[in-house]
Amino acid sequence: MSDEITSEFWNELVDCQLSSIEFVQDYLQLKFDGPTINVTNPLTVNDNKTEITSGNNGFRDLLCNQITKVVKDVTFEPGKALTIRFIDNSQIAVSLLPEDYSSGEAIYAHGFRNDNWLTE
Repeated sequence: MSDEITSEFWNELVDCQLSSIEFVQDYLQLKFDGPTINVTNPLTVNDNKTEITSGNNGFRDLLCNQITKVVKDVTFEPGKALTIRFIDNSQIAVSLLPEDYSSGEAIYAHGFRNDNWLTE
């Protein structure tokens, strides 16, 4: 997928709210008013005061506090991170560093317009 198409894909999340989070065995599902991102790599939440990465104490509560927040912008940097910023400048970042992969893919995004999906 070209950079332009990838950017357009992720921009579909702008102005959507994070509507729910599901903790599934060894991955997370982030749901945004339709589109969903399955996350298997480490995820870091930063609420402008605290930053916690998955697997650490307080992570679940900090992540769940993001529910209902509206997406301001999304940055996709292959090999580095997928970062979702909210209108209050808090953010969720999924590591795309090669050493952080615990399975064949870090993310699986689906439910986007035109039934588009993306794995990384």
